[in-house]
Amino acid sequence: MSLSRLRLLAGLGALGAAAGLVAIYALVVFISLPYGIDRTESFIAICSVGMLFLALVLSHVVYARILLAAARGKHFGL
Repeated sequence: MSLSRLRLLAGLGALGAAAGLVAIYALVVFISLPYGIDRTESFIAICSVGMLFLALVLSHVVYARILLAAARGKHFGL
């Protein structure tokens, strides 16, 4: 298996991980809706978990873009 093929698969895997994180965040939002807890605690839970998941999703997307560009033959770094 060539190196560009591995980079392509790793980039697609990073995008899949980002999609999985979005799905988990949707589950957290669904669980945190103000049916079981009050609105303030629901808002705090959604925002605090959302910031963490936003950082994780963005880092996976950036890494996936770098890997997919490297699979096309572009070089990064020094």
